[in-house]
Amino acid sequence: MDHDHDHGSSDDSTSTEKSCPMIMVFHAGHCERILWRGWVASTVTEFVLSALAIFLVSFLYEALKFLRQQLARREARRQSERLAAEQRRKNEVPAAGGCCSETPLAEPREQTYWQRLFASSHIFQSLLNLLQIVISYLLMLIFMTFNYWLCLAVILGLGLGYFVFGWNKKNPDDSECCP
Repeated sequence: MDHDHDHGSSDDSTSTEKSCPMIMVFHAGHCERILWRGWVASTVTEFVLSALAIFLVSFLYEALKFLRQQLARREARRQSERLAAEQRRKNEVPAAGGCCSETPLAEPREQTYWQRLFASSHIFQSLLNLLQIVISYLLMLIFMTFNYWLCLAVILGLGLGYFVFGWNKKNPDDSECCP
């Protein structure tokens, strides 16, 4: 059974793989293994580019939250307009001696649970939610490298993303945290 308890400090001199120690306290070094074995920032340039990429992913995470919220609002607006149109049609009374038959119109049916569950808008929202969850856990794992600079990249990306996208909340009670 092969266990990598040394966290990358291999004695094998034939290994060409870059290696950085895994430090489990907050630190400010520039040699860091980020998320995957293949993502090692061992030079300052690689580290800065990695921090910029992390900043961008954090920013896009907030954009994704905004997109999901906008799509949910648009779908709710469509549903509301559809129900209002059905209600108006139902309440319209034809003029006496009008051209319409006396046969009542079919009542609009509410969508069943299964129709709502497999609606394309719900499936799309579910996939976006899954993507949001994956990104959020990856950002958490990046933060858990305990590197000050990578933590700062996550925080600043999320902060700027909220500044750009989060201001558009119609209701201050719309929070992704704590109901």
